[in-house]
Amino acid sequence: MSKRRWMVDTDAGPIVQLECLDAPGQAIVFATTARDGSGPLRAAFTTMLLLEDTIANSMHPYGVFSGEATITIYRFVDLTDATEDSIASGLAEFAHVAAAALAKRGIGLPGALLEDEREIA
Repeated sequence: MSKRRWMVDTDAGPIVQLECLDAPGQAIVFATTARDGSGPLRAAFTTMLLLEDTIANSMHPYGVFSGEATITIYRFVDLTDATEDSIASGLAEFAHVAAAALAKRGIGLPGALLEDEREIA
């Protein structure tokens, strides 16, 4: 595992990954899972884009890219003033949002809430 890429496994279901970008202080947070509900994946964001031969759609507050076999929920984040605690809580918060977004698309993961009204900071 690279120092530029981090993973956290959460009770919400998806494996949330943080991947640092080449731009200073910028990263992408994402969760990828199989469409058939068989579980989360640990592949890098760009790897999944290339494997699925798809384009990511940017929406607010998060984006989605949907391939034949996987679906990914993602968000770009600014790490300029981030602390270890703020990153950890941000990843946990994103896990719940991603689980709810996946559940709304019919992708069930263990521990996923169907409704989640939390705002992503």
